[in-house]
Amino acid sequence: MAADPKAPPAEAKKPIKRLSRKQAAQMSLREFLAESGPLVRRLLSYVHPYRFRFGLGIFFGVIFGLFNSIVILGLKYVFEIVLPSDEALETGRVPIAGNFDLPRPELSGEHGVWTVLALCGIVPVLILVRGILGYLSRYFILWVGQRVLYDLRSKCFEALMGQSLRFYSKSKGGELMQTVFNRTRMVASAGSDVAASMVKHPVSIVTFVGMLFFLDWKFALVAFVVFPLCILPVIHISQKVRKAGGKEEEEAGMVLVTMQEAFAGIRVVKSLAREEYECARFDQGCKQIEKLVMRWRKAMEIVAPMVETVASLGIALGLAYAWHVNMSAGTFLILYASLIAVYPHAKALSQLQIMLQKCLIAASKVFEVLDHPPDIPDAPDAQPLQNVRGAISFDKVTFSYQPGIPAVKEVSLNMEPGRRYALVGQSGSGKSTLFSLLLRFYDPDEGAILIDGKDIRSITQHSLRDHIGIVNQDVFLFHDTILNNIRYGNLEATDEQIIEAARHAHADEFINAQSKGYETIIGDKGSNLSGGQQQRLSIARAFVRNAPILLLDEATSALDSESERHIQEAIDTLSEGKTVIAIAHRLSTILTADAIIVMDAGQVVAVGNHSELLGTCDTYRHLYQLQFGGSLQA
Repeated sequence: MAADPKAPPAEAKKPIKRLSRKQAAQMSLREFLAESGPLVRRLLSYVHPYRFRFGLGIFFGVIFGLFNSIVILGLKYVFEIVLPSDEALETGRVPIAGNFDLPRPELSGEHGVWTVLALCGIVPVLILVRGILGYLSRYFILWVGQRVLYDLRSKCFEALMGQSLRFYSKSKGGELMQTVFNRTRMVASAGSDVAASMVKHPVSIVTFVGMLFFLDWKFALVAFVVFPLCILPVIHISQKVRKAGGKEEEEAGMVLVTMQEAFAGIRVVKSLAREEYECARFDQGCKQIEKLVMRWRKAMEIVAPMVETVASLGIALGLAYAWHVNMSAGTFLILYASLIAVYPHAKALSQLQIMLQKCLIAASKVFEVLDHPPDIPDAPDAQPLQNVRGAISFDKVTFSYQPGIPAVKEVSLNMEPGRRYALVGQSGSGKSTLFSLLLRFYDPDEGAILIDGKDIRSITQHSLRDHIGIVNQDVFLFHDTILNNIRYGNLEATDEQIIEAARHAHADEFINAQSKGYETIIGDKGSNLSGGQQQRLSIARAFVRNAPILLLDEATSALDSESERHIQEAIDTLSEGKTVIAIAHRLSTILTADAIIVMDAGQVVAVGNHSELLGTCDTYRHLYQLQFGGSLQA
């Protein structure tokens, strides 16, 4: 496959050190940047594919900053002509700075009126050009930021989709959503702001300060004598802002967890009347976020008036200097405007450290997800599974969810293609674990599982699962149409194939009774359907998949007797030429299986048909007596 020309360069395998909120808050800016070097380089690798537009954004940001000097000189020239000083009227020259001056045009008569109008028109033109340059800089930086956001979100979601069930059993869904959506957004938006600020604001400050010294170095020196004092409030407050800002992001993740769990478990919430409790949990999290946001926003906002107050001292000193040297009003206005223009850029730079740290803290958590290796990876030389017959072998398979407590132990089974097998046993005997191992949700601790003689660890997981159809007892349906929910089993299926599968599953009748038939939206997790209807759609999904291996986890448990009979007939038809493994909680559904596998405490204790097991297996006989009230029938 050809490499994507816009793909980021290959990322270093060395893991990125995660920066905690507490660690970041305790670091100085220099320490933080030194610690964050790998993070910054990693982020720049995502900018690399869009370096041309990013370069344009930087270029226009630099031009924007430099153009401020032209605006100042242009305004100075226009002011000195339209509002001339006595010196300009006497000499016929326009003083610009020191001994540098320009000739003053004649403004008498009708020609002078047009000259004044033309000169005044320079002002909006200069401001317009400056505005366009600023817009172009922001546009290109924003464009790159949105592309980086898309790439980060896409890669983050892809990385999560590649994780095993063990990963999800240890993770909180709301926390994962926080990472994919909010933290990637924070990285991209804060990163864009930092990139723009690190170029535009320093260049603008240097330009304005340079022009002030060029126009009147004594005024600039007097005005900037208090400038270092402006940095003190920023240093004092920045650590408090970093601490509160990081904590706010952490609390936001916890609120998402609460919300996701409440939505996912809404049936439990409703059935136990815990609406008020969940609302109280949510409100508590939101209040904490509000408190933290106000804390760091107050800290950030207080910086501006403090900086402006200190800066006003410089303006006051400059004003006193202007009076002392008898400076004209026009000249002072230009110098004052230039001095005032410095402070918004200085204020923006004062917040740069905060934005950078919030960006990098979020980035460390995003990269933590991206760098998390899948527990069940494909082998480097894994091959796709093709031309499957359906022979399945478990060769002394042992597996534990927790160390020292085996869920299955030394299981050895041989299943021939085209035959039906049933797994029976008490809850916790290991039946579902065999399904999970066959689907390679987990890998055995010992032994091997083979399909057609091939170890499933030597084939790609996608091709393995593509050849297995499954109907679970716990049905999951998407908030989508009935048609698309069935098509999920085979994305290439036609509408006709979907309708045929629904007929086999005896779902066609109730589907056509819906308001929009197959186009009916069934709600979150199929909430608009009954349990039996949901399970029949799941069965239809398995029919349309038409895989050579079929796994049934009590597929008819939620059906009435007549529907169950029809489904069993349909499954018999579907099973022709396929290997079927059924987990049976009701023995009546598997009496005709070619072989019944009896499990107990994670081990296979017997294999045979119904008649054989009744006579030879105490465990099977006990299960049968529990369900049929003690009557034994072969």
